[in-house]
Amino acid sequence: MSATVEPPDDPFAGTRMTLGEHLDELRKRLFWGVLAVAVAFAVSLYYYREITEVILRPHLQVVGWLNEYYLAEAQRIVAERPELHERYFEPDGSFRFVIDPRLTAQSPTESMWFVLKVAGYAAVVLGAPILLWQLWQFVAAGLYTRERRWVMYFFPPALVLFAGGVLFSYFVIVPYGMFYSMQSAPLELVKPDIRLEFYFGFLTTLCLSMGLVFQLPMLMTFASLVGMVLPATYSNLRGYFVVAAFALSALLTPGPDVFSQVAMAMPMVILYEIGILGARFVTRPRADKAT
Repeated sequence: MSATVEPPDDPFAGTRMTLGEHLDELRKRLFWGVLAVAVAFAVSLYYYREITEVILRPHLQVVGWLNEYYLAEAQRIVAERPELHERYFEPDGSFRFVIDPRLTAQSPTESMWFVLKVAGYAAVVLGAPILLWQLWQFVAAGLYTRERRWVMYFFPPALVLFAGGVLFSYFVIVPYGMFYSMQSAPLELVKPDIRLEFYFGFLTTLCLSMGLVFQLPMLMTFASLVGMVLPATYSNLRGYFVVAAFALSALLTPGPDVFSQVAMAMPMVILYEIGILGARFVTRPRADKAT
């Protein structure tokens, strides 16, 4: 009985495997990817103090702004009503209501879990390139050349956009959103006392949400590339999207402050316009060919 000969144009002739071989290959890929994340976790746990300083940077920035703001407000009030001097200032002239920059841990294990969460997030960030590369090596073997080309065109820009969304939230939305929301209450009536867990949840929610929001141009461009949505449809729905963007930002931002909602909604509108341009760009060759 003659051996089976693979057709010469078979794109999977060199990568075809049995089910058992596929599972073994997946196990190996996952092992090296998870090992990279585990090593990154150990390294992040060793340098948790330096990573914590980076995470707390927006909080310390906000505390400095608030102390300057409340001091200026106290000086203005005392200038108008000198009899209130003792209410805002100590006998030596120092401000009574200086905000402590340290965050509050209200349970015995809150600090420990914070350190583990910090190391976990850092490990995912540091180990993600190796883990994604291992998964790509496994998936790429079963893709056609055109499909692999699409992934290479879309995946790197998607990572850059995600990182851009996280950095935009870290440097803009988080500090300014905290500042405008915390200064709304009078300091002599409400004492700011931010919990460690609440701040970390506020930071990660906004950063991850903004990273996902920044994927909008890639999703719109891909949808037009495969023929799911026409660019003209995006243009016709522009007004509806603006309303939806502000509604979605109100849901994604943990605080009730208007600044965080506007700061998240406006980039979404800009990204939507970029997505329209990308959709027109990828459909233009198709239109030119049809013409």
